[in-house]
Amino acid sequence: MNELKKTFLFLVLTILLFGCGANTSKKEDGSVVKTDSTGYVGITDLSSTKSIYTLLCQDWSYKDDADEVDSSDGAGDLDIPYRSFSFFSDSTVVKNPRGEIQFGKWIFNNADKTISIKYKDGKTEKYKIRAIGVNDMTLTKNGEDKEKILLIADGKQEQNYTDNPFYISNNYWRIKPKQPESDAAIKERLRQCIRFYVLYFKDNIKRDATSISFYGLPSCFAWYTGGISIVNEEKLKAAWMNIFYNQQQALNAREIMESLISKQYNWDTTQTNWVRQTTPVLQQMCDSLK
Repeated sequence: MNELKKTFLFLVLTILLFGCGANTSKKEDGSVVKTDSTGYVGITDLSSTKSIYTLLCQDWSYKDDADEVDSSDGAGDLDIPYRSFSFFSDSTVVKNPRGEIQFGKWIFNNADKTISIKYKDGKTEKYKIRAIGVNDMTLTKNGEDKEKILLIADGKQEQNYTDNPFYISNNYWRIKPKQPESDAAIKERLRQCIRFYVLYFKDNIKRDATSISFYGLPSCFAWYTGGISIVNEEKLKAAWMNIFYNQQQALNAREIMESLISKQYNWDTTQTNWVRQTTPVLQQMCDSLK
């Protein structure tokens, strides 16, 4: 195995993970459910499914954006757009979870191979599927110049879609409040934030991810092997500041997180994979805010 590398880059953090063995079982649509022998269960391999609807129900990223972020070293304050869709089988969709997040509903029309989306603000979009496979899809957007949109995916899906960190209810904490919040409300927002990262870490483990990227996700954390720290005030990014009513409340939230980090938690010192080591600690932090 490659030696794990540490980095404190807040804009982009890519860290090697270790794979794990899994058992599998086949579903009626041809997809395969994987069961991680270490207890992380419920990921579905879509590589054998023929259903367009099933293939759609995963996380899709604009290929150009994903490639540019992957090639970036995260230096400076360069803001690279990262457009994406997460489609779910309950007809909900999340657009741009690594940017200006939007929630909505979607319908797939198998007859004309179109995807119709209506967002919570009332705006609508319609896309035509030109081609789709387990790991790639080509769309054109109705009403525009028919320029092809290339998207990529990993061909995997949470068996329980609510376990996907990008599912709508796992991201309510990112909705900016319309009025100042009490300390209790801020703590609840932080609890939901930490729960998101619990799900995000688990999701990456279940997908046997070879890297984990925090690009565009609101956070005040700095991650490293055997510990978690909080970034300095001057290094807080807009993605974090913008989920609070104002700058002062964002800074107050950071102070609460810093106090939370200072508590004692049970770290598994025998675990060599930092993501697997950190996940239960995040859960302990989340539970302490209940």
